[in-house]
Amino acid sequence: MTAVRLRDWRGVKPVAGPSGAAITTRLRVTPADAAVLDTVAGHLGRLRRADLVQVCRPALLADGVGEAGRRHARRDGLNARKRALTALSSARWANAVIAVNDAQYRSSREARRRHATDLRAAIAAIERRLSEPTADTLTRQERAIRRKQRLPQGYPTRAERFQKQRRLQSLLAELARVTTERDAGCVRVIEGGNRLARARHNLQAAGLTVAGWREEWEAARWRIEAIGSRDEPFGNLTITITPGGEVSIRLPRPLEHLANAKRGRYVLSGKAQFAYRRDEWLVRITGGRPVSYTITRKAGRAGVYLTAAWAVNPETPGTGPETPGCEARAAGPVLGIDLNDGHLAVRQLDPHGNPVGRAERIEFSLAGSAARRDAQVRHAIIRLIRYTRRHRITDIAVEDLDFADARTTGRETMGRGQRGKRFRKAVAGIPTAVFRDRLTAQAHKHGIALWAVNPAYTSVWGDQHWRRPYENVTRHEAAATVIGRRAQGHKARRREGVTRARPEDHAVRATNQAGPNDPAASTGSRHRPGTRGNESRPPSRTRTRQPGRATVTPAMAEHRSITSVTVSHAD
Repeated sequence: MTAVRLRDWRGVKPVAGPSGAAITTRLRVTPADAAVLDTVAGHLGRLRRADLVQVCRPALLADGVGEAGRRHARRDGLNARKRALTALSSARWANAVIAVNDAQYRSSREARRRHATDLRAAIAAIERRLSEPTADTLTRQERAIRRKQRLPQGYPTRAERFQKQRRLQSLLAELARVTTERDAGCVRVIEGGNRLARARHNLQAAGLTVAGWREEWEAARWRIEAIGSRDEPFGNLTITITPGGEVSIRLPRPLEHLANAKRGRYVLSGKAQFAYRRDEWLVRITGGRPVSYTITRKAGRAGVYLTAAWAVNPETPGTGPETPGCEARAAGPVLGIDLNDGHLAVRQLDPHGNPVGRAERIEFSLAGSAARRDAQVRHAIIRLIRYTRRHRITDIAVEDLDFADARTTGRETMGRGQRGKRFRKAVAGIPTAVFRDRLTAQAHKHGIALWAVNPAYTSVWGDQHWRRPYENVTRHEAAATVIGRRAQGHKARRREGVTRARPEDHAVRATNQAGPNDPAASTGSRHRPGTRGNESRPPSRTRTRQPGRATVTPAMAEHRSITSVTVSHAD
């Protein structure tokens, strides 16, 4: 029989802290302020979309152009874009528009690359199964031989194989289109979102009206962004916020007639009050550090939302100068986390990798809108952080999951029919990316080190080694034990004889057999049926002498000669 080769299960890496921070507050504006902001957002939006079209469709260079020629062409194109934008706004607004569009272009190119990788994985999975015979063409003996040799499985029926051939042709055509656009450097970007744009064609399924969709579409495209600089007062001269909360905007050159302050600025009537990380924000704006601001709107809500963002140096735990080139490991107590569909399985471990205390389960719901799902994840993380602080734990271990392969080849590897569809839907609904990002930010804020471990065989080995010795421990909580031990550098297997056996698991001696310390032998079974251990049932009758019964002395019984008999009569 062919030996099964295990996946690589080793690997622990410290998760770096967040590379930036963002805080948001709501601004109450008057109708006059709203009219000015709408005018500025509309003007900048037209400039941003016109520049984005040029970025997404770059000019093709002639064949034979070297790297120096390509670099020179990119620099000329950037200068031309900046001159055109500066003439219609200002140099600062032009820099902000170019930076936003370039970041959008890079993100779209990366998404296109990941899409091509997923297509190749799906094509390879289908071709691998198409190369094998279908199950309805094999005899029972042939199917048994293939299972014994662990050969790849084909499709169950020829009809399903035909449908998979059609899907393969569709994937090949999609891959050819994506590859052609990638080679040309073209990307497809919809400002406002592809999902909302497609919802316009089926408003009934989206639960929207024409007016409601138009309001959400305009709110999604309504945006005013300004990039900060360390050389500017309060970290940003385009959108300036003083420590007292006064908000002023440097209007674009064609809109300077709307200014209500000096030097073409417009001061809003509302005050910005940041309730979260206000102290960090004040340190930055008063210390000459750059802060970027974004003003947005939300459909169905009054006022505007102001977001302040800045970059920070990400910190990685366990990578100090004292351990150069060494593989980092968690030292001390660790909290193992197993992320599942609808709950977090939590297991606390001591420095030696032994479970401590009772296993915990943190529930959360993934139903409803995206905002509600995100709020549920954040609430679960807050409960998790409180648990670590209550037990004085400074290390958290999670699985390094993204389910990219499962989402790509799930149709071929994760079951068929309605059952497989439900399982794939559950896997796709697990918020791995959102959970990882939110947990990274919260753990870094509270000084907790986060470790990402290889997820291979955590559930299988946890169920095998860390479930039975403990009461009320589920398969997921046992997997959390393996996750924590892996972050500490321990193996998943528990050494035999180390964990103390429970009283009900102690060995029971054979029935009707005397123990070495028994004072006298017993001729009857006193073991209570259905029980284990040293529990026994009481005698079934009263151990007293009957009236008129003779009692033999020990001496007589030992010498087997009766010289005298004592008769006892009842009074």
